[in-house]
Amino acid sequence: MKKPEILAPAGNLFKLETAIRYGADAVYLAGQKFGLRSAADNFSIADIEQGCRFAHQHGAKVYVVLNGFLFDEDLVDLPPFVKAIETAGVDAVIVSDLGVIETVRRHSNLVVHLSTQASAISTPAAKLWKSLGVTRIVLGRESTISQAAAIRKAAEVEVEMFGHGAMCMAYSGHCTISNYTAGRDSNRGGCIQSCRLEYTLSQTPREKGLSGHWLGSKDLQGIAQIQRFADAGIDSLKIEGRMKSALYVATTVRAYVAARAAASIGKLSEVLPELYHELNTMSHRDYTEANLNQKAGADSIDHNREAPATHTHDWMGHILESDGKSKIAIQLRNPLRPGEPLELLALDGKTYPLDTETLLNLNHQSIPLAQPNQVVLLPYHVAASQDLLVRKPRHATHYRLAFS
Repeated sequence: MKKPEILAPAGNLFKLETAIRYGADAVYLAGQKFGLRSAADNFSIADIEQGCRFAHQHGAKVYVVLNGFLFDEDLVDLPPFVKAIETAGVDAVIVSDLGVIETVRRHSNLVVHLSTQASAISTPAAKLWKSLGVTRIVLGRESTISQAAAIRKAAEVEVEMFGHGAMCMAYSGHCTISNYTAGRDSNRGGCIQSCRLEYTLSQTPREKGLSGHWLGSKDLQGIAQIQRFADAGIDSLKIEGRMKSALYVATTVRAYVAARAAASIGKLSEVLPELYHELNTMSHRDYTEANLNQKAGADSIDHNREAPATHTHDWMGHILESDGKSKIAIQLRNPLRPGEPLELLALDGKTYPLDTETLLNLNHQSIPLAQPNQVVLLPYHVAASQDLLVRKPRHATHYRLAFS
């Protein structure tokens, strides 16, 4: 059985390091230009260098997205950028524009992966892109696992598929709604997710028509299909979400790494209930398997927009330091009162409760309520180490959280 690569989003350096600590084989990120998430933190060249060092020290890879569709004036700044990221140690770039591919190949020796934005969903397309120097095809999200397996075998090229996260309603993401509703080009990093808004269907401007959320997709959840991904020889399984939290990154990576390990020994069905629970701890839309098994239908549309918050846990912070014997220091993102449950997401895939009966400040004084951004000291836990994340069940507090 082939082990598909678990490819995780990295919206900033902390998320990159979090993904890799929790088991990701590779991460994808963007520089400050040329990608499709202009609202994300994104990476400077120095950040990319630091991220590559960390990834390679831990046996992971770094891919940089250059998947925007560029005009001539945009391409002027591309050659020095690709040279800089090649020197930084980037393992591959993810490209959708033929002009960008040509520029990358002319000015560097970087490995080229084809973005899903290129809408490659057939064997002839995969063969053509391979002839142009592409080594991996990130298939259009319209492809099923069976179709992906056939394309991989016939074209003799690596294949990557989306496995988890938010889905675009447009064909391989080629949406222009934001262009017309906000004057921002979705294919050049400006998407404002207009498809998630409520729309009214009417015959005339004055008619009071039927309102609803007609365009937004449910979130993709492919964890139950990881055995099929492996059996089909899929090379990489992508988790969407560069703009989502570090807790999202840690939770999804842990779940998919655990599912892959269980599938490799024939025990996926035994762990799925627990993994479903873990994926439900995060904020998400209703889940769908979209096109993974068969072409997605009307039931993949997310109509349930008035539902209460779907997540059961909130990200409370991360461990700044552990002295290895008596105390751990945690930097909080939200208020914490003594006795409220706090859970540590450990590197062994398990979740451990932490002792919060007494909260100490840095002067070792007991405090009745810890505030956001405060550092608190808790009793030592053997699974605790620097930069691991902690979370809290939402039902366990009467305080309004500052972040969710």
